[in-house]
Amino acid sequence: MYIMEGTMKKRLHKGRMQSVVKKVTAVILVSVLSLTSYRPALADTKQDLSNANDAKAAIEKKLQDVQNQLSQLNKDKKNIESYIKELDSNLASIDGDINSLGIQIEDKKNEITQAQEMLETVQQQSQEQYESMKLRIKYMYENGTDSSYLNMLITAQDMSDLLNKAEYINKITEYDRQMLDQYAATEQQIAETKELLEADLTSLEQMQVEVEGQKQALALIQSTKVNELQKLDNKSADAKAYQAQLEKDKKEQEAAILAMEAEIKRQEEEARRKAEEAKKNGTTPAVTVPTYDGGKFKWPTPSTRITSPYGDMEDRSSPHHGVDIGAKTRGVSGDPIYAAYDGTVTLATYSSSAGNWIWINHGNGLMTVYMHCSKLLVSEGTKVKKGDTIALMGTTGNSTGVHLHFGVRLNGKYVNPMSYFG
Repeated sequence: MYIMEGTMKKRLHKGRMQSVVKKVTAVILVSVLSLTSYRPALADTKQDLSNANDAKAAIEKKLQDVQNQLSQLNKDKKNIESYIKELDSNLASIDGDINSLGIQIEDKKNEITQAQEMLETVQQQSQEQYESMKLRIKYMYENGTDSSYLNMLITAQDMSDLLNKAEYINKITEYDRQMLDQYAATEQQIAETKELLEADLTSLEQMQVEVEGQKQALALIQSTKVNELQKLDNKSADAKAYQAQLEKDKKEQEAAILAMEAEIKRQEEEARRKAEEAKKNGTTPAVTVPTYDGGKFKWPTPSTRITSPYGDMEDRSSPHHGVDIGAKTRGVSGDPIYAAYDGTVTLATYSSSAGNWIWINHGNGLMTVYMHCSKLLVSEGTKVKKGDTIALMGTTGNSTGVHLHFGVRLNGKYVNPMSYFG
């Protein structure tokens, strides 16, 4: 009897152990199944986060490159501005020289005019003296003076010739001789002075031509440098615009990273909560995981006007990860936004860059993204069917006009949405 009782106890103990093992196994399976059911979405989100961090790092590298470019442009601008300032100073100095030369030239012209007037005055006085002398000679002749004197006067070619002949005439008064000599000397002196003044004038005018040439050369250099400065200003403006776009893209990435980190935390908390509930209840939770069957997407808006296509764009620092679809009526918010395919809403929130936005998980690693909505009509966890209205079009977040940014992600990477439409 004791043997049987011991045997029975052993059997009962063995049965209890098997029961416990089964229960523990069930709990472990529940936990594994619960966690496994969330892994695809969680893994995709973590991959998205990694990609977003890589994109942010690439943007930061471009920002550093742009900053270096701006620094070099600023140095070049300062050098050219300093050179232009020096040219301005030189041009001002040359303008001063030109003005000074102009004054000197006018002074020389006035001096030449005065010399010419003096010369004409002396010539007139000399001629008057000559006429007076002729009258005296005539008087001498009429009063019986030697007739040879009159012959010399009549046959003289000019005043100089007469003076030479007059050396042989003893009866010309000393006064006439002195006056004629004085006038002749004065006339010669004035003529020589005028000649020197005219030479000075020619020299000054030549200097003026040379300085004007220097001014034109400097003005040409200055014009070239001003054009170079304008080009640098344009490059600097382009670089700053590119920098602003990069900063905008960086903020978008940072906002996306924060949203992804929050989503990862939410998914992990949800997985732990469901695992704990399953462990507590000893049952396997019913988890519905969407599965994409390869069907064609529905176009997500009434409008088919694409304002910005998918892929690389010249005016963006990073590829455009989707297509922008404009409103049916330009600038008017409120067009319905449709779910492109069956799935579950995994994100329905607001970010500073994407505005009101939605993620829908279609299964098999496929997700669709809807940004800049004016109003969200679904929440996280909502099951949607292809064509359901999930939001209204708007321009929230970092947006320049009413539109929908529609993106498609496959296994954590953006792909061309157009390949999913029939």
